[in-house]
Amino acid sequence: MKSMWHGITKRSMGRGLWRGRSLPWLLVLSASFFSPTLLAWDGPADNHPSKVRPIPPPGIAIPEETKTQLLQRSAAIRQSVERSPGDADDAAQVLVFARAIEMTLETGMVYSEQELAQLEKVLEEGERRVARWTQGARGWKLLGIDTPDPTRPTLLVGGFVSKIDRSIQPFGLVIPPGWKPEDATPRRLDVWLHGRDERTSEAGFLHRRMTQPGEFTPENTLVLHPYGRYSNAFKFAGEVDVYEAIEATGRRFAVDPNRFSIRGFSMGGAGCWQLAVHDPSRWFAATPGAGFSETRKFLKEFQGEDFQPVGDHEKLLHWYDCPDWVENLRHLPLVAYSGEKDRQKQAADVMAEAMASRGMQLDHRIGPDTEHKYHPESKKEIEEKMTQWAQQGRPILPREVEFVTYTLKYPSSHWVHIDRMGRHWERAWVRGQLADGGRIELKTTNIDQLTLRWTGQAWQQWKESGAIDRLDMQVDGQSLQGTAQQQSDGFVITMHRQPQTGIWHLGPRAVSSRAKRPGLQGPIDDAFMSSFVMVGPQTPDYPLPVDLWSTTEFEHAKAQWRRHFRGDVPLRTAESLSAEDLKQSHLVLFGTPQTNPWIARIVDQLPILWRIDRLNMLGVDYDATTHAPILIYPNPLNPDRYVVINSGFTFREYAYLNNARQIPMLPDWAIVDLRQKASDQTSGNPWSDNQWPGKLVDRGFFGELWEAKR
Repeated sequence: MKSMWHGITKRSMGRGLWRGRSLPWLLVLSASFFSPTLLAWDGPADNHPSKVRPIPPPGIAIPEETKTQLLQRSAAIRQSVERSPGDADDAAQVLVFARAIEMTLETGMVYSEQELAQLEKVLEEGERRVARWTQGARGWKLLGIDTPDPTRPTLLVGGFVSKIDRSIQPFGLVIPPGWKPEDATPRRLDVWLHGRDERTSEAGFLHRRMTQPGEFTPENTLVLHPYGRYSNAFKFAGEVDVYEAIEATGRRFAVDPNRFSIRGFSMGGAGCWQLAVHDPSRWFAATPGAGFSETRKFLKEFQGEDFQPVGDHEKLLHWYDCPDWVENLRHLPLVAYSGEKDRQKQAADVMAEAMASRGMQLDHRIGPDTEHKYHPESKKEIEEKMTQWAQQGRPILPREVEFVTYTLKYPSSHWVHIDRMGRHWERAWVRGQLADGGRIELKTTNIDQLTLRWTGQAWQQWKESGAIDRLDMQVDGQSLQGTAQQQSDGFVITMHRQPQTGIWHLGPRAVSSRAKRPGLQGPIDDAFMSSFVMVGPQTPDYPLPVDLWSTTEFEHAKAQWRRHFRGDVPLRTAESLSAEDLKQSHLVLFGTPQTNPWIARIVDQLPILWRIDRLNMLGVDYDATTHAPILIYPNPLNPDRYVVINSGFTFREYAYLNNARQIPMLPDWAIVDLRQKASDQTSGNPWSDNQWPGKLVDRGFFGELWEAKR
């Protein structure tokens, strides 16, 4: 391996690789770099929570002089941007290089001398771009693609400012031959999700995207490569990263919103399954390859692990277990791929079985005598299908919509939007049909409020059908007639079901403003998928066990957000937290009412009783000096945002070893008993371990009105 990398470095560096002028056989490496079959540690050796190897793994020692020089050049890029005015989006196209170098060095993710040389190439591109910046170049001229090569794809890297934590996250883009900056023709956009590679830092990702076009480069198509915030199978913040990268691409390129596809292989195949079932109306097609599609069966097959969730933890598997959502694929063109000899063929087999149980058939292409890679003939077949589907595009006004969800995190498909569920984490289902004459037929399960919405092109088609605003509907066999409300770009009609009678009525249901709704439904991990700020505890003169625990959990949350989700922790002090923070962001607070003034300010408006010596949840008393609450709840200071008490994202270091384990570990609330110390001391907190924040003595979900209940 060393000699191969040496050859890449000697023959390829400095050839303008960011423009795609790389050695042809580098294309072969793009899949193998992300191949779990190359990772000797996958398997039962990673099934011991007390023996968790660090992720990312430690890299080589870099001479301090070299590190200092790299960081000085990175700092110079930042300083040059700060000295010249420009908007944040343009600035991100320059600062992405500086941050990539800083994060890579900070987290020790350089694994060879050849990779160290790659950092040099990333910096050189950053310095070329900052030189354009200081000369006043913006837009296409800043990016250096104002004169693209007309004969081959152009490889572009860039960055965007994340809405979650204001960090600059990288992405890559393959621009097809023939594109010109002034070209306003909307193009198809394929989103390609990469495979797992525990050693791919931001700098490594940028270098790869500067040198390798990737597995597929369809004609006349933009191919977007999100970083996905490292190695999380495009879940949680990684999922948000995909959508933000799409938005960033749309700000600079003309893209056709009816021709977005979601694609990926290995870990990226898992991400493809997830984004396809959660958001089926976004894509014109999906092509998952290998990967995993659920948790329990995959861990048993791939890791030899007998994963046994308990209680509320089992409900949370619905979030990323794709077989539970298969009805959402009924009207989404999809072709799955697996190698015949690939253990990760299991993912598509599981989905095929689930689809068959719902009267559906999976188009599953299997590469003969092939392990964890694409078979050439299968690639050809898949591309032929994608070309056909791209010509058709995403349907603007489908006559039938079927949608399943378990959470209002994912509330809609096409013209059907679920506003209220009967009960979260149980199957909610709706099928809507547009019959002749504008008649609408709806069938539902576990839905209390529903909105039908036609906007944009769908509104135009709806008007052309003759059914403009007066609607004749059959909802669960009940007749409803009403007038849709006209809005600036379409028509909307809302209906609700009375839980006691099951009878549907027009209009929204009159419920508390704190009802669970899209964007405010929990559980804890949801707070870390949009803008948040974090306030830590103050240190008392005589700390109690709960004070020591909350302090170490605060430090753990900061470190792991930085290390695993590659973010900039948005910290505030009790004094610096602003009104704008409260308006725009979720509030993440660590400590107790005695050590965090913001907890003290809202504690009486939370569904717990919490005093210096007494903690009560659902009528059960606990000693508040040796017990701590963890919870998510609408922020009493701004009910449109969350407050989170004593928690970061809820999966911990053990889950880093396999992406299928990266699932929500806690529901809406939990009580931690600090009288019993953890057997595993590797976490740095004597009460917590690599799986849990401590001994959980109780936990659960709040009700649909955010009430405390069993």
